[in-house]
Parts: sequence; C-alpha cells; structure tokens
Amino acid sequence: MDATWKALADPVRRRIVEMVGDRPRTTGELCAAFDDLTRFGVIKHLGVLKDAGLIRVEKRGRERLNRLDPGPLRTLYQDWLRQVDVTWADRLDRLKRLAEQRQREQGMNETAWIGAPLASLHIRQTIDIAAPRATVFRALTEELSAWWGAPYLLSGADAVDLVLEPWPGGAFKEVTSDGGGYVWCLVEQVRRDRLLTLSGRMGMRHALAANVRFELEDHDSGTRLMLEHGAVGRLDATTEAEFSAGWADLLGERLKAFVERGERRGLKGDGDLPPQ
Repeated sequence: MDATWKALADPVRRRIVEMVGDRPRTTGELCAAFDDLTRFGVIKHLGVLKDAGLIRVEKRGRERLNRLDPGPLRTLYQDWLRQVDVTWADRLDRLKRLAEQRQREQGMNETAWIGAPLASLHIRQTIDIAAPRATVFRALTEELSAWWGAPYLLSGADAVDLVLEPWPGGAFKEVTSDGGGYVWCLVEQVRRDRLLTLSGRMGMRHALAANVRFELEDHDSGTRLMLEHGAVGRLDATTEAEFSAGWADLLGERLKAFVERGERRGLKGDGDLPPQ
C-alpha cells in the first residue's frame, strides 16, 4: 500500500493513471500528452507506476501498450479508504441529527426564511468629534477594543479583542479567548484619515449583501464622521431600528467619548486614557 500511495503522490502519475484507466495508451501517446516533460521524464514516471503494480506493459511490435491494473487501487480502497468513508459517514450522520435536534429545541424554523421577501435598509448618521481626522481614523481602525464592546459582540464573554486590518482585503474580526473568533466583514477601500469601506454582513444573520462606509472630513475645529450602512436580505421590520440605535451608541456615544475624553467602554475598558 505504501508503494501505491507514493506512486499516486505525484500529479503527473495521477494523470497517467486517469488516462490509461480510460483506455490503454501507447508510450508515445502518453509522452505527447505532457508538453512540459521530456520523453525520458514521462518514461521515468511510467516506471514508478509499473513498480507499484498500477500499470501493466504489453509489447505490440515496436509499440509498448500501457494498461491500468486496478488491483492495487482496489486494495487501497477496501483496506483503508472504505474504512475512512464509513467512519466519516457515521460522523456526518450524527452531526446532522444533532443539528436537527438543536434546531427543534431552539424553536428555529429556518425554512420560513427561504420564502420570505427581500428587504433593504439604509442607515445614515453624522457625528461631529472634537479631534483631528487622524485621531478619529486611528480610533476606528487601531483602537476598536477601547470603545467597542458588549452588547455589540458575536461571541459574548469569550471575546478578548477586536482587530481591523486597514488595507484592502483586510478583515474586521472578533478574537476569542481560545484563539478562535468571527470575521464581521472585509475591508474594501481605504484612504487613510479620510475613508474606510467594509463589505460583509456585519452581524446581520440573514443579510445577503451589506456595505458600511465611514467618511471623515474636517469640520470646525474637529472631524465630521459620516456613516452609511446599507444591506439587502431577508431582514425583519426591527433590523434597521436595532442597527440604527446600535451605531448611534457606538459612534455617537462611545467613540466620541473615547476620542474626546479618553473614556473606555469597550473590551479593553479598564481605566481611562488621557484625551487624544
């Protein structure tokens, strides 16, 4: 079995097995099928397959015909893969039963959402903060855990940090004490100290698509932060009200208090910082 595994470890040899499994092939046909290999290279791969018992070679005049010998593959399946297949089939069946039981216990009928009509939300908010744009942008991207916390967490008491990677493709994620966590959304666009755009469900379980935009501009002696949050999905009537109130609290109360007065009301909220 070890020889069979070793022979099948190479993608070229797996392709040869597929080809001769379809029908017997001459050595010339097999060599012509691999433009990036020399004839010597293909013949070397054929030798490995022959030594493993996967290929039988017949001479027909001046040609050599390569046929698949299914014996080693049958042994591999019966002695190893079939056991793995049976084990995982049992595990998946138990997982399915457990999920269905949890669904019944929690009274959740997910199928009701399948036929629910699509709805959209669009939230706009403006917050004036007495601090430079650079300070507000840093709080939005590097100091989230100082002002973002319960009840706006996906993992509850297990959450230990919030991280936003401020570059295109970066993640806004919640990190838990066991090293796991959740990705809230991904960064789409960044213009430092001016613009941050995120794409993702942002905790909306039944959102199909969502986008959050933070735009910063100079205003009087500080910064005007403009939020736009749009989403489309199978959203109920209370979703927009709940998220609108949540943003007002997070940005208009917590972020503003942290930037202007150093008040921490987030995951890392012990003690106060001096005003920024």
